[in-house]
Amino acid sequence: ETGEPIRDIIDTSKIEWIRMGTTVATNALLERKGAKMALLINEGFKDLLYIGNQARPDIFDLKITTPSVLYSTVIEVKCRVIPALAGKCSFDNSPWRRVRGTTGEDFFVIQELDENALMNDLKRLKADGIESLAVVLAHSYS
Repeated sequence: ETGEPIRDIIDTSKIEWIRMGTTVATNALLERKGAKMALLINEGFKDLLYIGNQARPDIFDLKITTPSVLYSTVIEVKCRVIPALAGKCSFDNSPWRRVRGTTGEDFFVIQELDENALMNDLKRLKADGIESLAVVLAHSYS
């Protein structure tokens, strides 16, 4: 880290892998201990992590035991971007704003971020004692 703001597209071709983790963090996760946290996710997806992908040893077992979720509350963020996939999806004639992400891909903004609503939600979370956030926004990598 240089401390300088990013002014250009990030060249991700040189990144082989990213891995983070510590024994303390892993144990806190497994034991369900740690800071009170909230989930910030795109509007319409608040139950995504609860539903999961249905992967389990016996797919037809009707007596399913699932672990509790780690977050205590969910904030649905009003924003949505989709990739502009040249040759696959044609949205060029749409009213959506086209933007270039920090990694070089183009996206269409189909719902602008409601910054005021998000700021109010974050203030409420802080007042409620939330100490940690999991941010899960589609295509937020760019």
